[in-house]
Amino acid sequence: MNERNQEPCYGFKGSAFITLTLIGCGVVVLTLAIAFTVLSYSTWQLALCWFFVVIFMVGGLFWDSMSSVAYPANVRALEENFLIKLKTLWDGKGKLLDIGTGGGRLAVPIAKEFPEVHVTGVDIWPKSWSSWGLNKERAEENAVIAKVNERCVFQYGNALELPFKDGEFSLVVSAFTFHAINVPDRTVVIKEALRVLAPGGTLLVCDLFPKGYGVKNVPELLEKVEKLGFSDVKHESLKKAGIDLGRLSFIWKMSYLSGNKISD
Repeated sequence: MNERNQEPCYGFKGSAFITLTLIGCGVVVLTLAIAFTVLSYSTWQLALCWFFVVIFMVGGLFWDSMSSVAYPANVRALEENFLIKLKTLWDGKGKLLDIGTGGGRLAVPIAKEFPEVHVTGVDIWPKSWSSWGLNKERAEENAVIAKVNERCVFQYGNALELPFKDGEFSLVVSAFTFHAINVPDRTVVIKEALRVLAPGGTLLVCDLFPKGYGVKNVPELLEKVEKLGFSDVKHESLKKAGIDLGRLSFIWKMSYLSGNKISD
C-alpha cells in the first residue's frame, strides 16, 4: 500500500452522493408537478407527483442530518474537539477501549495524539457497514497510514458482552454507536463499559442522549449513570462544546456523556 499523500478515511463512502441524489430526484419530480399543473393533468397524477416531491425532499434532508457527522470536515471537527475534551479528563496513559470503532475514527487519532496509550478498537462491523467502507480492514489501514498500527489493535466484539477482563482499561470511549444498539434500555451498554474500566477510569461517550435510556430528561440520565458506579458524571451538548455539524443535526440531540468509575 502506498502511504504517501494518503490520509485516514473514517466517513461513509457516498453519503453526500445519496443526499444529492434524493434532493435531485425531488427537484425533478417538482418540475414534473409544475408542468403537470400547467398542462392541467388529472388530480391523482398531480397528487402523486407532489407526494414524491415531499418524500424525496424530506428523505434527502433526513439523510443529510443523520449522516452529516460522517462528512470529512465534520469528522475532523469532532476529532479535534474530542481530543480537547479528553485532555481535560485523562492523563493520556494506559490502555484505551474504543467501542464501535468503525474505521478507527476515535482509536487512530487518539493513538496519534497520545504516544503512551495502547488502543483497542472493537466492533461487530455489520455487512451493511462494510458496503459503506467501514470495516476492520479499513480501521487497520487507517492505523498504518497514521503510523500508529503498533499501538492499535482491532478485534470483533459486542458492546453488550465485551471480550475483556474486569477493570482492563483506564479509558473507554465511543462515538455514535450506543444509539444503534437495539435494547430497551441502553444503560446496560454503559454498565458493560463500567465493568471493563479500572477503578478511577474514565468513560467518554459521544452519542444521542438522553433518548433510549429509560429516562425523561438529562438530569434523570445523570442520576441513573451515577447509581451504576460513576462519579463526576457530566453531560454537554456538541453545540455547547463548540461543534456545529450543520444542517438539521440539532434534532438528534448529539452530546457528550462522561464520568469516572468509583474506586473500590
